Amino acid sequence: MNIHELLGPTAAATIVCLIIALVMFFIELFTPGVGLAGVSGLLSLIAVIVMQLGWGQPRVAMYIIAISLLIIILGLIWVIRSLQRGRLSRSFLVLKERVDGTSVPDVAAAKMEMVGRTGIAITTLRPAGIAEIDGKRVDVTTAGGFIAKGETITVLKADSMQILVATGTADETDA
Repeated sequence: MNIHELLGPTAAATIVCLIIALVMFFIELFTPGVGLAGVSGLLSLIAVIVMQLGWGQPRVAMYIIAISLLIIILGLIWVIRSLQRGRLSRSFLVLKERVDGTSVPDVAAAKMEMVGRTGIAITTLRPAGIAEIDGKRVDVTTAGGFIAKGETITVLKADSMQILVATGTADETDA
């Protein structure tokens, strides 16, 4: 059985489109984003499958689909392994530095020192607003209640994202 009998009347077009699809997918591997190469490769592969389903052998179309999926899966495995341990892992595309904790550690440490301190609500806290603690204006959040402007507040908890306050002084909140 020759190639013309196997692929039907669209043998030449099928082979050309299949080669174009493979070349375009290979080019797409090394260019960023989903660009013209990837789209044209996908359209060429769809054309091969449509030609074989419509005018050629449906069995050949299924083989082409299976082989294409196998090549795509193997390509993805290769890229993922290369990003983890291979040549791509040493490229500028992979972030090597590890970021732990807050991006501004000095600010986080300063906030932690505020726990137990008292201040004044500069704005109405419903539940978020601005308070003055140790002469500094800071964004604060209440534990859920409404605190009027000018009331005394105490810092209950501070983390990198927010300062949690309640109404009253430190002695009143402990009781």
